[in-house]
Amino acid sequence: MVDLEEWGERFNSFLETDRHRHTEDILLILYYLINQASFSSVVHKMMKSMIILIITTLLLTIVNAQCPGNPTGIPVYTESAIYLNATTNGKLYVTGPADNQVNILQVYGTAYERGYAHGVLLRGEAQEIYAVFFEFVTDMVNELVEKYAKFIPLWLVDLIERAGIGAALDITADLTKKYTPQHFFDEMRGLADGSGLPYQTVLRLHMFPELIKAACSMVGAWGDASIDGNLYQLRALDFKPETPLRLHPVVIVSHPTDGGDTFATLSWAGFLGALTGYSQRMGICEKYWFAYNGTSSREGYPWHFLLRDILQFDNNPDEALTRIINAERTCSIYVGLGTNATNDFRAVEYSHQVVRVFDDQTPFPAFAPPSAAHPLIKDVVYIDKHVQPSNDPCIGSVLQKNHGQINVQTYIDLTAQEQTGDLHIAIYDFAANQMFVSVATQQGPYPPPANFTLVPAYARQFLQIDLEYFFNESI
Repeated sequence: MVDLEEWGERFNSFLETDRHRHTEDILLILYYLINQASFSSVVHKMMKSMIILIITTLLLTIVNAQCPGNPTGIPVYTESAIYLNATTNGKLYVTGPADNQVNILQVYGTAYERGYAHGVLLRGEAQEIYAVFFEFVTDMVNELVEKYAKFIPLWLVDLIERAGIGAALDITADLTKKYTPQHFFDEMRGLADGSGLPYQTVLRLHMFPELIKAACSMVGAWGDASIDGNLYQLRALDFKPETPLRLHPVVIVSHPTDGGDTFATLSWAGFLGALTGYSQRMGICEKYWFAYNGTSSREGYPWHFLLRDILQFDNNPDEALTRIINAERTCSIYVGLGTNATNDFRAVEYSHQVVRVFDDQTPFPAFAPPSAAHPLIKDVVYIDKHVQPSNDPCIGSVLQKNHGQINVQTYIDLTAQEQTGDLHIAIYDFAANQMFVSVATQQGPYPPPANFTLVPAYARQFLQIDLEYFFNESI
């Protein structure tokens, strides 16, 4: 009779020593055994169960071998947010355990009124970030100029070297002013008045996304790929988690009365643009397009304002793409657009020179034909955090393995496996109208000392934000 315990120990030993050599042969042999084993019925059932377990374990091990990390196993925090404070046109809540908290800011009214309520309710937090942020931006941009000089426009390199970051931000504000909708200036003015910060300082900070280069990941899965056919969107922001922005993360839920509809952004105290956001009608995310070699412009519509306007005003991808195509675009990024209107997700190459749209059947030009590391997957669109084209097979392998079962937990596990989203992560569940967020360590001083342990967002607990409730809460 077969000694199943001994056989299992030998196989485990094999996995530890030989890892994944001849993996396909092993799977074929196990598949043959499961159908051909001629043991007694009881033993055969036991062997069959063990072989199925081995196949499952081996497949998981194969996927993990293609990724640098492993799922954390930390359950999602699902408790209701706690009310903290209120002012005219605003309410403040907090969610999360004591060592991992994110504020939820409800703001109502005109652009100025929403900005003012933001400034009043997060006055101390915004002032703390602004006090150290420009030192951080100076160091960061100088580092980027050195590291990515061939990807950064020469005019920007020259300007930074000659005049410094402050001048670069002021000139950026001047050159983009006539393309920026007035409601952003009104909201920034309200933020300045409510927080006590100088308006020019607030304006400067809102120009920094035009200078930064963030390596991020995005995924959209729907239809045959997701567990229920509904759209799930992932946005993972990789951007120096030691930044002072990590100190005060906030989900801002805006209820405008001067045009547009309710929307939410995952942001930081004192910042009004959208790098990460959701309105149920649309979900947005972005990633810097490092390898772009076309033209750029110093004048145009700041991309983080444009993305926020998509959330506030656009109801479907055609409206969003029309806004993008008609805009005076500046820098080069990839944009992710998810939508409830068509229940799908698209990636957009967005630059001063071109706009190109890609779906699950259209490989990026860098992947034509698709590489083994980035296969086309039905009802899935994805871009990993690396400079494109990427040779990292992790995200593609995880999505293929989970095809037909992709849900929120898939994305939570995926960020830990790929180790993407060091500053923050958001997952949008369109059908349930929920957002799941994770943020890097909020505690500790800035700059963090050498012995300080800073845990990236992908290794921390995710928090569920009930946007069905917050979108419908009145003042």
